[in-house]
Amino acid sequence: MRFWGKYTIHLWYRIVCFFSSGKVEYVLKSGVPNKEISILLPAFNEAAQIEMCVRKVEEAVKSFSKSYEIIVSEDGSTDGTDVIVAKLAKMNPNLVLLHSPSRLGKGKGIKNALSSSKGKIITFMDVDLATNLECLPQLLRVVKKNGGMAIGSRHVTGSRVQRRVSRTMFSLTYNLAVRLLFLDGVHDHQCGFKTMSREVAEAVLNVSKSDGYFFDTEMILRCKQLGFPVVEVAVQWAERNMGASKVNPIRDAGKMGLDMLAFRLNSKNNQSLLPSLC
Repeated sequence: MRFWGKYTIHLWYRIVCFFSSGKVEYVLKSGVPNKEISILLPAFNEAAQIEMCVRKVEEAVKSFSKSYEIIVSEDGSTDGTDVIVAKLAKMNPNLVLLHSPSRLGKGKGIKNALSSSKGKIITFMDVDLATNLECLPQLLRVVKKNGGMAIGSRHVTGSRVQRRVSRTMFSLTYNLAVRLLFLDGVHDHQCGFKTMSREVAEAVLNVSKSDGYFFDTEMILRCKQLGFPVVEVAVQWAERNMGASKVNPIRDAGKMGLDMLAFRLNSKNNQSLLPSLC
């Protein structure tokens, strides 16, 4: 009973959040972009790998751009992640730390980072760097050519993926459910490796509401709603942190499913928000 009671409360909460209004709840305010690219790294309790992540990301971006910034959006960590990044930032003018004393969630963390960013192109990725950074230039080329959003995909021809069978089955099932429910044609909604123009990032994040694991999916759906193209790019992806992943398929499937249902119910009542879906 406790299990179902928890998810019943969660469903009502999500529906209230999505139904609360069709209005923009979070208006992004950013300055004039003067960098070619901003790399946004949402981080929660990543002390064990954040320094290595920043170093590898900077090495990768330096290979194709001289005008960049790396923003770590630290989200209420309790393991000293913010302290590590603060020390690194003192020695690196291209590294910015955004610290939140309390847990905000991935969505708000990304929005805060975007508000502080100065890049004409926005990229965000997971700190574990499960996606090979050699794939980043291809996403940039797609965005520069087509506009819209380029997303790393583990489920299109040409991708190379190493992970447990159970995680693969969960991912395939989830993505199939999203495609059937929203008919968006996207094969991988959850890969945390995305690049877009600043215009797209601001437009999409101004109307997105999820802060949890549904955030990545909502970004793609909102992008298509607004008429921007979404292009999947095959990536090399290797599962990290086996046994210590923050994603629990059994625990989180219910939450993502309820968020998906709430989003779908809201879309039916706000058809103007979903001109290109369903």
